[in-house]
Amino acid sequence: MALNVSTLTGYVEEKKTGLIRKAVIESRSAREMNLMTGIKGATALNLLNTTVVFGDGSSCGWNEAGTSEVTKRILTPGYVKVNMSFCDKTLLNTWMNYDVRLAAGQKTLPFEEDFINDVIAGVGAKLEKLIWTGDKSSSDAFDGLVKIIEAASAPKYTYTSSDSVASIVSGVYGKLKSEVFEKGDVVMFMGADMYRKYIQELIANGNLVLNAGSGAVLDGIAMPAQMLIPGTNVTVIPVTGLDGTGKLFASYRDNFVYGTDLTGDEEKFDFWYSQDNREFRLAIEFGAGVQCAYPDLIVEGSL
Repeated sequence: MALNVSTLTGYVEEKKTGLIRKAVIESRSAREMNLMTGIKGATALNLLNTTVVFGDGSSCGWNEAGTSEVTKRILTPGYVKVNMSFCDKTLLNTWMNYDVRLAAGQKTLPFEEDFINDVIAGVGAKLEKLIWTGDKSSSDAFDGLVKIIEAASAPKYTYTSSDSVASIVSGVYGKLKSEVFEKGDVVMFMGADMYRKYIQELIANGNLVLNAGSGAVLDGIAMPAQMLIPGTNVTVIPVTGLDGTGKLFASYRDNFVYGTDLTGDEEKFDFWYSQDNREFRLAIEFGAGVQCAYPDLIVEGSL
C-alpha cells in the first residue's frame, strides 16, 4: 500500500496561503493582539503624545503652549523555520491503522489534512510560548512580551502565593491608569492554569453561574473561553503562553502588538515528495515578533 502523492501536493498547493496564515497567527495570543503585517525587519511603532495647554482667550496675542512628542518603540522579528522529513515506508503501519479507523467511522478527513493540521497546531503552541516567554539570550527566535515589558519597568502589582486569584485580578485592575480605559478595549491576559482557578473561585463565591447549554468551551471543558471581570468592562483572556509563570498583564488591547509579514515571500509552507531523497518533506518559514506601544500603560501582576 502506498501513499497518494498527488493528493498531498494538490491539497497544499490549493490552500498554501491559508495554511501559512494559520501557522503564523493560529495561537490564541496572536489572534487577540494588535496584528501588524508587512514586518520584514526591525520596524518602528511610531507613537504620538500630545499635551494640550489652554491659554487665556480673553485677550489678543499669541502665547505658545502645549507639545506634540513623537516617540517610537522597535518591533524586531525573529525568523523561524520548521524542516521535517518522513519516509513513507516507516508510515505504512501507521497508515494501515489509520485506514482501520476510517473504516470504523472514527475519521473523515484525508490523511494529509489531518497531518498538516497537527503540524500547524504544534507550530501555534510553540509560537504561543514565544510570544510571552521568548528569550533571545536562550536561543529563542525573539524576545517575548514578559521580557520586553519587565525591561521597560512597567507598573507592577505583587501578590503572595496565599492570595486568591480574584484578589489578584482586583489588585491588577486597581492599578490601571485612566488613560488605559480612555483608549478603549481593555484586556487582562493570564495563564490558562490561573484562569481555571479564577472561574472556580467565582462559582464558589456565587459570582458566576455556568449554563451548560451556552456552548462556552475552553480546552474541551464547558466554561467561558473568556469573561468580563464582574462589575467592570475588562475582559480576562486565558493564554497558555503564560501557564506556569503566575503572571498577568493588563492594558488596552492594541497596546500588545504582534507583528509578522504575510504580504511577501518570507512566509513559506511547502509539503512535497522528494524524488531525489525518496521521502516526504515539509518546510515552514516565517518571521514574527512582539512589542508593546506604551509600557507605562501596562500593569503586570507577579508573584
